[in-house]
Amino acid sequence: MRTNNKIFASVLLLLCVSSVAFASTDVKTLLDRLDKSLNHKAEYEKVRIERIDHLRSLLNETSDERVRFDTERKLFEEYKSYRYDSASVYAKRCLETAKKIDDQELINESQCYLAFSLVSAGIPLQANKLLSDIDVSNSSREIKQLYYFTLYRLWNEEAIRIPNNELHDEYVQQSHAYLDSLCNITPKDTYDYWDYLGARQMREGKLEDALKSYEKCFTFKSLDTHAKAMVMAEMAWVYVALGNEDKAIEHFVESAIYDNESATREITALYLLAERIVDKGESERAIKYIHLALDDINFYNANQRKLEIGGILPQIEQERYDIIRSQRNTAFMATILALLLILATTGSYILVRKKSRLIAIADENVRKSLEEVELMNKELIEANKIKTEYIGQLFYANAEFITKLDKLYKTIERQITTKQIDKIKETVSHQKLEQDRANMYAAFDATFLGLFPHFIEKYNALFEEKDRKYPDPEGSLTSEMRIFALIRMGITDSERIGKFLDYSVHTVNTYKTRIKNRSIVKNEEFEARIKEIA
Repeated sequence: MRTNNKIFASVLLLLCVSSVAFASTDVKTLLDRLDKSLNHKAEYEKVRIERIDHLRSLLNETSDERVRFDTERKLFEEYKSYRYDSASVYAKRCLETAKKIDDQELINESQCYLAFSLVSAGIPLQANKLLSDIDVSNSSREIKQLYYFTLYRLWNEEAIRIPNNELHDEYVQQSHAYLDSLCNITPKDTYDYWDYLGARQMREGKLEDALKSYEKCFTFKSLDTHAKAMVMAEMAWVYVALGNEDKAIEHFVESAIYDNESATREITALYLLAERIVDKGESERAIKYIHLALDDINFYNANQRKLEIGGILPQIEQERYDIIRSQRNTAFMATILALLLILATTGSYILVRKKSRLIAIADENVRKSLEEVELMNKELIEANKIKTEYIGQLFYANAEFITKLDKLYKTIERQITTKQIDKIKETVSHQKLEQDRANMYAAFDATFLGLFPHFIEKYNALFEEKDRKYPDPEGSLTSEMRIFALIRMGITDSERIGKFLDYSVHTVNTYKTRIKNRSIVKNEEFEARIKEIA
């Protein structure tokens, strides 16, 4: 009875653990919201494309350089999170226009845009060189803010890229320094300030304060959809640091929805979300999200981003496999424990023995059935082999018979000639024998092509077009094809082939060598390819 209680307790514990592991209705509801948003992905992207087309039209219609610069700036902003190569193009155009205007402020701004594009593309050295040539000492606060932000992004991404490198800490310090500069010069009545402050507080371990700063960002009407996606992702990372995985997933979902609504194609929250929902029983969704994220990165077309996300899919597949295996093992254990519980509560030893006996009988029946199926498979394979060999042997026997008959006819012909019996000589003429041989070949061709209807097509595929043969009449084989048809039937000995085709061994080998030399496959592989023809 004590054993039964232990089993019962184990089952209850297992069921409780299972209910916790799979009680992900909140996560599922969030993911359903995301899926609905993703279903409208094309519609959101259409809005961005229409904005871009409108700006391009304005650019073509104006000759005013400052209007051109403003339009090129807006096009850069549209493209920087959408398509890297186009963003880079408009960053360069901004720089060209700024130089025409001869406005140092606009030149500095354009160089920051260009550096931003280089950072996104994973070209940090060139970006750093470009930024080091910029002098913002006399620039406006907005340009300084843009300059410091670009440098912050540069060193932050470099630190992320080399987590175990000796330069990691140095890059982190540099990014922190520029973040501090941003906090110092950015007005507090902007969402940018609270965004930068949140990042600094997170760096300092003030996680609850960081959350409040990020929440403050959402009080500003100037916060656009793309910015909302970024702030939501930052809040998600705070929750990761706090160990609150459910809240982290919730914010990654919100970030992914905002990414989708803003038609963002750079690295999105989808791939970060995919990593976290695999162990929530959402492995299929995780695979779907990571593929969508890969599609976005390929469209964005920056190699650095492709490298960042490229290694995640195998990890998710492995995690998915581990979870499925774990679930399978858990389900297996649950089945066993449930069975033990049922058996223990019945208290009937006789029933257990009876069921065990029935199971043993069923296993034995299954084993016998499997043995019978295996035996039948072997017999079928053997029968098929015998059939092929038998057909080959049959044609070989016919060939030998005709050869003997040919010799007999010649002997009779000489005897009749000696006795001068002309009418009998005409009856057993060699011409009739040749006709019989031709009939035998026709029968062989028809039988063989019935077994291997695609032989001529597959045979010709081993040659260039100019060397391919198409027998006339249709449904027959050429003399060369017959040699390899016999090889496909399992008759590989040149002497046996020669007897069937009335060729010498030398002639058969000459044909085979000549055919192999014309083929597009290696000579030593040719016969193997012939034998593969189904």
